[in-house]
Amino acid sequence: MKNAKIVQNFGRNLRFKPKYIYSPSNRVELIDILQKHNNGKIRVVASKHSWSDLIETEDVLIDMSHFDYIRVQEKNHGTIVTVGAGCKVKHLLAELSRKGLTIPSVGLIAEQTIAGATATGTHGSGKHSLSHYIESLQVACFDETGKSAKIVDIIEGEPLQAARCSLGCLGVVVELTLPCIPQYFVQEKSTFCKTIEEVLVLEEKAPLQQFFLMPQSWYFFAQERLVSSELKRRGFAAMYRIYWFLVIDLGMHLVMKLIVSILRSRKLVHIFFRSIVPYLVFKNWVVTDRSDRALVMKHELFRHLELEAFVVRSRVVEAASFVKDILQYADSSNHQLSELSIERLQKAQLLESLSSIKGRFTHHYPICFRRVMADDTLISMASGASEDWYAISFITYQEPRDEFQALATFLANSMFELFQARIHWGKWFPQNSDQLNQLYPKIDTFRDVCCRHDPNGVFRNRFVEEKLGF
Repeated sequence: MKNAKIVQNFGRNLRFKPKYIYSPSNRVELIDILQKHNNGKIRVVASKHSWSDLIETEDVLIDMSHFDYIRVQEKNHGTIVTVGAGCKVKHLLAELSRKGLTIPSVGLIAEQTIAGATATGTHGSGKHSLSHYIESLQVACFDETGKSAKIVDIIEGEPLQAARCSLGCLGVVVELTLPCIPQYFVQEKSTFCKTIEEVLVLEEKAPLQQFFLMPQSWYFFAQERLVSSELKRRGFAAMYRIYWFLVIDLGMHLVMKLIVSILRSRKLVHIFFRSIVPYLVFKNWVVTDRSDRALVMKHELFRHLELEAFVVRSRVVEAASFVKDILQYADSSNHQLSELSIERLQKAQLLESLSSIKGRFTHHYPICFRRVMADDTLISMASGASEDWYAISFITYQEPRDEFQALATFLANSMFELFQARIHWGKWFPQNSDQLNQLYPKIDTFRDVCCRHDPNGVFRNRFVEEKLGF
């Protein structure tokens, strides 16, 4: 057991002090911890790269970082990998790459642990979330009496669908198994578009693409991405990675941090995005690189706060138009909302709440759109629909964050009412239980599965009890 201390998440919006912090090194120690605290409250900490209150506890916090093993094996004419819950995604990708393999989906950030990433529905672009691909899990939980701790294998049916994106509510994930696919290379090209319709047309030939709505200039920047037929780096890929790291990952973010957190200048934000950012990206540079290099960013270098909303494909065009309108309204009290936005907000009885954001916040980061295929889970953000989803990400580097949080709350509530938007479990999370009951058709099934593995609610904290309605 470690000495209890203040725990702070990556975004520094969450601070708490557990009574006990454990870091078990094997299954026996883990079971002993659960047995000792079978009347308490237990949560698991991973890389702390989350903005919601999922990990918060005043009682027991378990660190699974010692469970970082990787086992690759053949199964049914394919290859699978069994990964310890505490293994970081970047270590898994590196080990698989040495064997000429990778995993089916790669998120934007590789610093997360595999259990933390899957438990919150982490996703990339153009494929399912990583949770969708889990074939089986081992979970430390309790028997039907709630008194005896045990480790169970979850391999099929509704328990597997629940465990794939569990929010830590079934128990402590010990390990999980994913399919492996041959390592592949991704071809990437940067393209600027005036409308989202133009961007969506590009997906036919670039199904892995992600794209951005650029604030203040309001054009779209697409990273056209597709699987290359060649297994080699092309287009001066090494130079491209260095350029992107120095100019975008470091340079652009440092400038933004200076402008919004130190100088706090609205005018400089406008100038930066209208006159400088368009020249930071080379439009005709086509580059091919290995998937685990091409699909990730060093997004963890600077602390920030993020809200991410999911809408189905059939609503993404109108959602993008609404987002642009609201961000302009939040930036300038002189901006006139479109008649359509006013009509929608009036119908949803949200017009009065506009006063909380009017002219108060200048958005200063590209709004990222990523397509996520529907998941075979119960409550991941992309679950339960017959069409693809689009994740729309809003990020701030400004501190203090009160003005952004007011905007994010308005966006979460209005996009729920207008587009039935779901908020990412691991991001800043203002949605309530009434909204979640409407958004997730299988949430009752999820609660039932959780109660079978944790009848006394040991693995629930205040966040999941309030949000999920236990």
